[in-house]
Amino acid sequence: MISIVDILSALSDDKAFILYNSIALGEGDDLKTLIKNMGITPHQYYSRILSITKAGLVKRENGRYVTTALGTVVFEAVSMVGKALDHYWVLKAIESFQSSAAVDSKEHISKLIDTLIDDLRIKKILTEPPILSTP
Repeated sequence: MISIVDILSALSDDKAFILYNSIALGEGDDLKTLIKNMGITPHQYYSRILSITKAGLVKRENGRYVTTALGTVVFEAVSMVGKALDHYWVLKAIESFQSSAAVDSKEHISKLIDTLIDDLRIKKILTEPPILSTP
């Protein structure tokens, strides 16, 4: 069984992460160009492709690598993290307001979030309570 640690470990190497993103975006077809652009050796390429394959993120199909269903979901989650990082300073400002005695209501915080954040998914995460799943 693949774990979250397996996935994060496979993507923790910057070259593996770039390779995974290239495959997820459909840019991994030309192996020679990809290896050249990444500045890695063929051995480094195969080592990283093996790692992300073992993590269940990509598979070989019709002679090329494509994301698995899990890999597609993980790609979307990683993209969400990227969007959150794009809003890093705004999120820090919201945190500051949340911990401030001057802003005492959830309604004020919701209005602030609505004003400062343009991404609907980030707004939803910040304004709605998390849904806890049951095992």
